[in-house]
Amino acid sequence: MILFRDWFSWKRSVAAWLACAAGMAFSAACVAEQADGAQQIADLGRCTLESGQVIEHCRVGYRIFGHLNAARDNAVLMPTWLYGTSGDLVGLFGDGNSAGRLVDTSRFFGIAIDALADGVSSSPSNSETQHGPDFPAITTRDMVNAEYRVVTETLGLKHLHAVLGLSMGGEQTFVWAAAYPGFFDLAVPILGTPRLTAYDLQVKEIMLQTIDSDPDFHGGHYTQQPALELANLFGSLTVTTPEFRNEHTPRDQFAEFLRTTEAPQSIDANDRVAQLKAVVRHDVIGRRTIAEAARATTAHFLVIVNAEDHLVNPQPALDWAAALSAPTYVSHGSCAHIIMSCDAAEVSKRVREFLATGTAK
Repeated sequence: MILFRDWFSWKRSVAAWLACAAGMAFSAACVAEQADGAQQIADLGRCTLESGQVIEHCRVGYRIFGHLNAARDNAVLMPTWLYGTSGDLVGLFGDGNSAGRLVDTSRFFGIAIDALADGVSSSPSNSETQHGPDFPAITTRDMVNAEYRVVTETLGLKHLHAVLGLSMGGEQTFVWAAAYPGFFDLAVPILGTPRLTAYDLQVKEIMLQTIDSDPDFHGGHYTQQPALELANLFGSLTVTTPEFRNEHTPRDQFAEFLRTTEAPQSIDANDRVAQLKAVVRHDVIGRRTIAEAARATTAHFLVIVNAEDHLVNPQPALDWAAALSAPTYVSHGSCAHIIMSCDAAEVSKRVREFLATGTAK
């Protein structure tokens, strides 16, 4: 759920590289032809959803970094956050220990993967046969099931070292742990939750209503992208804190901040709605207690939250960690949900140590 310009200004850019031929099976030769970070597309055919509906011509985007070891067990998967793409994750992978790099690609084979409805993978915006509001409703479990098929069918892997993600990527990490126990060793949800609280649901409901009430949205049947000024403004409010806004936007510059925040984003409105509704449905606990749900998983967890997060309440993730006696890191800072803009050094240090040793201080 990392959103809007405060976060996007932080991400690194990366040069485009040649990729293997479309549809080529994963192999060492294919990897050798790719430079790190090239956009790839896996064609999965049909993706059957939890609802029983089907995504026709189902495609999932991904990027790979580093190299598989001989045992093929050093892969680290990172799903995308809300409204994000795998291109936004590129700066989190890299050779070395620079602040902000979560996955050391000199040691691990990194996979950044595009969640359904992010505009790269199959989405309302890019489906030719199920376009716009005709796109079937998805869940975070549907996202993870499609990602699992890419990992196993396209990349040919039988085991992952770790799954980690930020925000909606963290929520997918919880789903991975619940849906595919034993398939990977380590889980690092950052700013994610196993289930939304009432406050989280309230925030998401406002986000959805600010989109639906936009005069140019027309129930998703628009011919040009609606500006979504109110949705953008509310989104920027939820990802930080009053202290952050006051510190970074002097009062006499508020009008300029408002113009920048309300400007159209490069995010399709129907894609936003599809992912938001998937997050609203997200729940890996069900009728169980958090402790029961957590203990049904087998991965070792490192849970990272921000105490001031206004977008995702940190308590359920902390309760999950407590049930497992798992290590946690509680970040404090006015940047709140855009944690990597003010606490990247501490977060990345802990994640890299956990990936390397399976323990965290």
